[in-house]
Amino acid sequence: MAAVVILSGLASLCRSPKLHGNLFKTLLLASTLVLLTAAHVLSHDVAELLDPELLTGWRTWLHLSIQWIHLVAFALWFGLTAGTLLLRIKPRLDQLLYSSWMLFLAMLATGFYNMEYSAGIPETPSLLLLPLLERIPYGVTYTLVLAVKLGLFVLGILITLLVTLLHVGRKVTETKLSRCFLISQASLAVIIALVTAMVLFYHEVADLWPTAIHSLGGVVGPESPRGQSIVSQNLPPPNDFRLLTSSAVWIDIAVRWVHLMGFGLWLGGSAAALVFAPASPARFLVVEWTALVLQVVSGIASMVRWTPFYLTPYVWNLHELSHLRFGKSYTLFMAAKHILVVVAVSLMMIVTIRYLRSHKNAEPDRANQLLAVASLLLGLAIAYIMVIVLLLHEGVDHAL
Repeated sequence: MAAVVILSGLASLCRSPKLHGNLFKTLLLASTLVLLTAAHVLSHDVAELLDPELLTGWRTWLHLSIQWIHLVAFALWFGLTAGTLLLRIKPRLDQLLYSSWMLFLAMLATGFYNMEYSAGIPETPSLLLLPLLERIPYGVTYTLVLAVKLGLFVLGILITLLVTLLHVGRKVTETKLSRCFLISQASLAVIIALVTAMVLFYHEVADLWPTAIHSLGGVVGPESPRGQSIVSQNLPPPNDFRLLTSSAVWIDIAVRWVHLMGFGLWLGGSAAALVFAPASPARFLVVEWTALVLQVVSGIASMVRWTPFYLTPYVWNLHELSHLRFGKSYTLFMAAKHILVVVAVSLMMIVTIRYLRSHKNAEPDRANQLLAVASLLLGLAIAYIMVIVLLLHEGVDHAL
């Protein structure tokens, strides 16, 4: 119902003749609708219907906040590199290096916390503990994939260190250094996003074993709380990469990869357009639309393939899902995320229509900056909702 109210309000704004004369007031009103609606959903609808043991205690919120920082830091780094290249922004090399060092510090600190307290296996994933991890289903496999991700981060840090030293020593021109830095870091960001998708996949595999992954039928249903078993309990714990020979597995990984890149490009690109030099209005809108389309398409695919329930967690399935552990909470938080996505798309439509109708006489830089601010705030809120959903998802996996 809240989404319908927002859409009808935004539609009336688009038809209003005052829209093109005062974009600031339009975006301000739309952002207010976003905040009020999100607050209503999270504080009223969700809070009254949550599972009683969910989100209790400061440790849970601290854990969620650390995971949120990790996700946001990676998205900002993706936008700092790949987003800056696509937007054709030319920031100073000093800005790029300072931003990179701060984001690397945030990602490494929160990443090590996640390895210790949020891993997909009961032991800390460490290359020094491989003999112990062989006794855990996919313990070695999960650890090796995670080690690759950490190694790529270290490579990114070494490249940043090398560029910093060359910049300080004035050995290479700043323009050439900036270009090499952005291309190398953007390539690493894309590869790390892919490896992260593989880590998330093996996190699910380790949590669910011996139950099949969700896309292959391992879901919570009204009659079968354990889903479908894929192996006999008498066999030794698997620790190989044979699952990667399945096309269905690569579809799961690709969907998560695209979703992560789309989010990083949307959130990080908005931040880059705000912090660095303003981008071309047309290019900014193209990049933002591309990021949103990637998010929406991959998000729909994830809802179908990755959901831990026998029904897709849409609000019209709330009654059936309410009888399952975390089903109600999971569905309501997903609904809150969908509302924010709908608002983000609506704001994009407002700015795009205005640009197409009056871009010759408009102030595109100001319009883009306002859109970037709104996108950044919406992205931060969506990221926090997503880490809550991931916590619920993990809880359902542990119950299978």
